[in-house]
Amino acid sequence: MARLKKITFLVSLFHLGALCGCSLNTLALRSTAELLDRGVAAYYDEADPQLARETMGSQLKFIEGLLQSDPKDPRLNRLVAEGFGGYTFLFIEDSQPERAKALYLRGRDYALRSLGDRPGLAGLSAMLPDDLERALKNADKSDAPALFWAAFCWSGFINLSKDSPEAVAELPKAVALMIRSHELNPEYDFAGSDLFFGVYYASRPKLLGGDPEKAKEHFKWVERLTHGQYLMTYVLEAKTLAVALQDRALFESLLAKVKDSPSGRLPKARLADEVAKLKAAALLEKINDLF
Repeated sequence: MARLKKITFLVSLFHLGALCGCSLNTLALRSTAELLDRGVAAYYDEADPQLARETMGSQLKFIEGLLQSDPKDPRLNRLVAEGFGGYTFLFIEDSQPERAKALYLRGRDYALRSLGDRPGLAGLSAMLPDDLERALKNADKSDAPALFWAAFCWSGFINLSKDSPEAVAELPKAVALMIRSHELNPEYDFAGSDLFFGVYYASRPKLLGGDPEKAKEHFKWVERLTHGQYLMTYVLEAKTLAVALQDRALFESLLAKVKDSPSGRLPKARLADEVAKLKAAALLEKINDLF
């Protein structure tokens, strides 16, 4: 009943804002953004990946609708960026790579827009590398999530666009954003920046900066910071590092750990853990093609 009253209050604010001006409308939007922010935890603790996949698209469109009334709202922009990044990685990338590219770019642009009103952080994607590094010094810890999702989505797009020299040439910019996010808050999103760099160093040829030893260090940091309880860590380590080293035993042991571990030992991790189990099973089916 209390939740129904809160929703009724928000709806009333929207109607009143339409009559009295945009300030009440903005107030209602900000209140809704707070509710959505708290509701993210419930979504990421969903145990049924299919249900999560079916509902996420409508939720993203709902937030995009809210942004029509307040395009610069930083929280809404960051929420929808996180949503597009997570949704695309968990459910779209493996089966629909062309669609995933467009969704990743959408997430990147929302993440960058959430930073647009921060001093010195507008227009990051268009900056030259030296200018970008200087601009990123203006970021503080509160900017780490937006920087993370901008880099995550941007690199996701680039990874699926390896046949495009223009896209690949932008990778250093995405890396610079993730480096700054890591400096500001290395624990954000289950040590996501260390996970990013584990994949980064494991996936690239040595001539282009690949380094299996650095990859191992970053994966170990993720395990330390998440107490070894974030299962997607082992999926990505198997998919990138074990394959790069052609270490079949490591590949099998990492994916066995995913299979045998319970999901949801960390708050907001159940959905990612359940999808990790699905991805692990799919990788094991391809083992003879990978080794």
